[in-house]
Amino acid sequence: MIDIARLYGIALVYYCHFIEILMYLQNATAARHYKFISSFHMPLFFLLSGFIAKERNLQISLGKYVKQRFASRIIPYIFFLIIFTVLTFFFAGNYIHLGVDLSNFKGYLGAEMRALFGFPVLNLPSWFLACLVSVELLHYVVFRHLKSNAMILISALSFYVVGYFLNLKFQFFHIDRISGWNYWFLHEAVVMYAFYLLGIFLRKRNFLVEKVSPALLVPGILISFFIVFFTYNLNTGPFRGNFDSVVIVLSAHGHFLLFPFTVIVGCLLILFLARLTPPSKMLIWMGQNALILFLLNGVFYHHINGIVAFLTAPHLAGSSLAVFVTGVVVTVLSLSLCVPFVFLFNKFIPQLVGKPKQNGPLLRNLL
Repeated sequence: MIDIARLYGIALVYYCHFIEILMYLQNATAARHYKFISSFHMPLFFLLSGFIAKERNLQISLGKYVKQRFASRIIPYIFFLIIFTVLTFFFAGNYIHLGVDLSNFKGYLGAEMRALFGFPVLNLPSWFLACLVSVELLHYVVFRHLKSNAMILISALSFYVVGYFLNLKFQFFHIDRISGWNYWFLHEAVVMYAFYLLGIFLRKRNFLVEKVSPALLVPGILISFFIVFFTYNLNTGPFRGNFDSVVIVLSAHGHFLLFPFTVIVGCLLILFLARLTPPSKMLIWMGQNALILFLLNGVFYHHINGIVAFLTAPHLAGSSLAVFVTGVVVTVLSLSLCVPFVFLFNKFIPQLVGKPKQNGPLLRNLL
């Protein structure tokens, strides 16, 4: 279920990053789709990460835990940063909106410095990995003190409230600065840890773990979908920048109550849908490689989506169906193009793409 849920989440990321370009091209329908998906899709990944978090990892020393996180998180982050840096030598890409000038050495140095502080402008989708590292380090410190499900829920609420108002009062993230206060999105990790804890709570309660009748799942999918559909647009801010929507990378959450409400219901929608989906080996395999797919999305985000959007935008007008079908086709094709690369990474260099315990054929295991 979790693997399939992660695949659905990845599909939403690919879809959202494509229609984002259509939104910039003044397509109002794409803007509505973007706001609907962004109301819950990034917190979903933190909830799923919490659902599968292994408590035995918290029993090891801090040094060993940091080594684990470095091998499974930081190394893929660095590896794909190198790939995308080299890629820009041959393809210009879309980086202007991120304040990146790659016409000279100073611009490259600034981009690498931003990545050092956890804002990877050369592969923007990997910001999630930077934030996840902060969430997991926070988890190592905090969770050993949470002895009951009640304490987990109280802590989740507390972290959300503190993180929400902290980010509302202070704008830690500045897209045009090299560092500012953006140290691996620690400021946003406080908010996202609340959903990580919620994932742990759901797992401890065996939520959807046992077999569930489609007679319950189908109404759950429909009800949760329509709840998000009729409430996502009620969240009118406060937001940041030019976005009238939730944007986690900007710590733009919007309404104090509507934001977590749509997040939780939207996550339930994906979990219900994943539980109902027959466990196809291909779907499970892609979900198990969600990290690689997430990092590969930068190829489309920076180099391909803009071209496709410019070519298709004049033909879409305001048709919601046309925007949806185009977005789905682009998403499916993009994910399909990633499959051979996922296979090659796993076969030859799994240690560099989030699987540090595997051995060979080119490198030895890192853990």
